[in-house]
Amino acid sequence: MERPRLSRRTGLLIGVAVFVGAALRAGTGEVVNERGWSSFARFWTAVRHPVLDGDFLRLTLDAAVTTAGVAVLGTALSLVLGAAGAFVLSRLVWGDAPLPRLASLVLVVPRAVHEILWALLFVQVLGFDPLVAVIAIGVPFGAVTAKVFAETIDETDPAPYRALRAGGAGRVPALAYGILPRVRGELTSYAFYRLECALRSAAVLGVVGLGGLGYQLDLSFQTLRYGEMWTLLGALVVLSGLVEGLSALVRRARRAGGAGGGSVRVGSLPPGAVVVLVVAGIAAAWWVVGIHPSHLWSARTRTLGTELLGEVWPPRAGPGGLGVLAGAAVDTIAMSVLASGFAVAVAVGVVLVAGRPGAGFVPRAATAALALFARAVPAPVWAFLVVLVLFPGPWPGAVALGVYEAGVLGRLFVEAVTERGHRHGTALVGLGATPLRALLYGDLPEAASRLAALSLYRWEVVVRDTLMVGVVGAGGLGQLVRDHLAARDLAAVTSVVLALVVVTAAIDTVSLALRQRLR
Repeated sequence: MERPRLSRRTGLLIGVAVFVGAALRAGTGEVVNERGWSSFARFWTAVRHPVLDGDFLRLTLDAAVTTAGVAVLGTALSLVLGAAGAFVLSRLVWGDAPLPRLASLVLVVPRAVHEILWALLFVQVLGFDPLVAVIAIGVPFGAVTAKVFAETIDETDPAPYRALRAGGAGRVPALAYGILPRVRGELTSYAFYRLECALRSAAVLGVVGLGGLGYQLDLSFQTLRYGEMWTLLGALVVLSGLVEGLSALVRRARRAGGAGGGSVRVGSLPPGAVVVLVVAGIAAAWWVVGIHPSHLWSARTRTLGTELLGEVWPPRAGPGGLGVLAGAAVDTIAMSVLASGFAVAVAVGVVLVAGRPGAGFVPRAATAALALFARAVPAPVWAFLVVLVLFPGPWPGAVALGVYEAGVLGRLFVEAVTERGHRHGTALVGLGATPLRALLYGDLPEAASRLAALSLYRWEVVVRDTLMVGVVGAGGLGQLVRDHLAARDLAAVTSVVLALVVVTAAIDTVSLALRQRLR
């Protein structure tokens, strides 16, 4: 029986109630640390004096190239793993066989565990090797990519695939010739989106010592060299803007070619030339980053890997037992709800400024620049800053993630509203309504279900991201991970990971149910 749809008013009331509950959980007592405002202000005033001497600019350029190289290699690995995983997960390929369901359960773990935790664990075996950053991005992104690719395959018309199978073709050839040509454009577009995400993750992993712009940012912050931080942040914003511009170009090329699959032409370049450029980019990234896969099967790695497995399993609760673990899990959920609520509110404000019919260039450019800055700065850096003025707990993590997510959702919301061409809004303007009223009563209601679905999907992502702000002291399960790693209690870290998997699975289930009700 079809489930009843959730009305917008009911959905809004539920959201407000959950947000208030999360705020009460986070606490409304002593939150602000007044002693930290001077340091907070010094950071922002330092924007007028970035460090621009030749030596530091060369250092910044080297770090930017390293970050970009790690992002490219991590994306390449995730696509390889994702393609293999999609084949195993696809219901079209395997029908009612149990393999897709079993594989889906297995892939919950790498999807739930944030790349920063993968990095912290791999560092125990490989040290601060750039290969750690590549694997830490490739593994969880590969699991997510496998799910997306499999869903894309399963939602495509199966007739060509089934006809090839009926003619005696194997599963792989039938998939390659019956399905892939129809979804190639969509998969390519998603691959470039993953590159955007990988760039941000590469910067985050630098904060934990794996090189690149994030590593230099961490060093500058520890020594309170705010002028250096602004130079590095400027480089990160420029790099993020270039990658997002390339990704947008690919998406526009796909839309120009129609909604189906087909080949993606970027400008006047033929598909073959694009493939050559991609392969050349991966080869250049390999050379720049200097990874050596042979480190994975060296005797030292086997020895340390065996020791690590012995330390992480079996899991056990750390100091304070299951009560502390459960409390941190609840704090993590509260943090994710507060961050998501803050981000949605800011994103709606961005739409009101930049998403109106006939919005001018200046407001659109200004909001786009602010949103780019918010999402280009790694969430741990935002957490470092917020911890200066807020006492440790869920609030600094929620605010830091909220700022970061506001940059992501602001862009997604504006695209969701404007890609429909302001059909209803333009009609209302033609009847005499102001652009703001046309947005409020025309375009926003039309896009409301899409905006709600985007918010719920990003809530799932925020739950994972709580880990990266927690490891810098912003509360939740991430802070437990930091404390257990400091004590070298890896079995307790495993218990935190399992708790995070349970929390993530629960949030995914709730989010999916709500999105289905909103369709």
